[in-house]
Amino acid sequence: MYAGLTERIEANFAEHACHLHRRADGMTVTETDDLVIADSGIEGDVGSGSEIFNIVANARFAPEELKNRLSLTAFKLRLTGRAFSWWAGPNSADLPFGSAELTAGKREAAMCARVADISGAGPHPDLEVRRVRTPEELADYARILAASWNPPAVTVVEFYDRVAPAALADDCPAHYLIGYHHEEPVSAGEIFLHAEVAGIHDISTLPASRRREFGGVMTLAAADSARAAGYDTVAIRASTEDEPVYRRLGFRVAGRYTEYPVPIVPLEDRGYTTREQLISIGFEHVHVENERYDGPQAGVADISGVPHYFVRLNTLFEDGDEFSVWPIDDESLALEQEAWRLYVKAWDAGYHVARHCTNDVRAMAFRRTRCAPRRQRTHLHDALALVPHGWRSRFLPLGDRASGEGGAVFGEDGA
Repeated sequence: MYAGLTERIEANFAEHACHLHRRADGMTVTETDDLVIADSGIEGDVGSGSEIFNIVANARFAPEELKNRLSLTAFKLRLTGRAFSWWAGPNSADLPFGSAELTAGKREAAMCARVADISGAGPHPDLEVRRVRTPEELADYARILAASWNPPAVTVVEFYDRVAPAALADDCPAHYLIGYHHEEPVSAGEIFLHAEVAGIHDISTLPASRRREFGGVMTLAAADSARAAGYDTVAIRASTEDEPVYRRLGFRVAGRYTEYPVPIVPLEDRGYTTREQLISIGFEHVHVENERYDGPQAGVADISGVPHYFVRLNTLFEDGDEFSVWPIDDESLALEQEAWRLYVKAWDAGYHVARHCTNDVRAMAFRRTRCAPRRQRTHLHDALALVPHGWRSRFLPLGDRASGEGGAVFGEDGA
């Protein structure tokens, strides 16, 4: 299934990034033949800790699709409002990330070793290593890992609290370890079994207990767990500072990883986007807005590519966006677009009060929008029941108003 060792290491890392997401409410995994995206749904910018649970990995884009897939994926991630870390491993290091305005961050060595070449952990006079078995122990594990940030990352504690049932399940491929110093939890580590590789992840020690070789003890304990599970190969990602430590333990460098942070980009700073880009991530065209107040109230928009009238059902925007929709025929659509063209023309001429632009065509269009046959009305959420996360309105500037073309697109919640 895997062509070589580096492919197995990358597959292990990618699955480690998303396996808990698959079994947790509110988290998603997008997996294609050439990419894996793990989205925890946890908010936070780069440096908050949330980015270690919002991961892009194992990119293997075909040459003819390379730049398009790279730029569109980065574009989608920026629209989520959450920070992501895109990790380029040994087999994706040559992607032109600069074309998507992504800048290299941390660099780490992908290191591996045969389990037979690593000595057993053995007893340590100041550290006892145990596998996590209870929610309380998992909370201790999360607290140690969170201390890698200053101040400690509350998002790390939140994540492990949400995924606790999956992390503690008997069939979980991850084994979480804690090192206790005089019965106090001070060190943590994880072994993840996948793709014929035992990946060692998140070796951490509380600041007050560092420089006592506890990290090495946790690494050897993880290797022991891999040995007990019948795995022949262990792998770990190491910083430049830690690389010599792992070499002494028997690891060698198999490749390099580079992180490309995808920070949160405020909506007002995202710049103009093309119609093709927006449609590719689930937005649809809005032909006419007949009424707008802090957002669209009534008009004509595409639903799954087919023009429909829409009318907002709820008036309080904090309750969400809910619409009734029904089909529009070609003749009515043409009238609506002509009414919109006349309205835009009047607006651009300086008539900024709606009643100044009233005409028979627009009045007729408004009455039709408000008075659809009830048998044709469809609740918007029902009409789009196949969309996983439900739909809300999403309108962004698009097109040339003076031309009379629609000025917005209509999109999926969370796009």
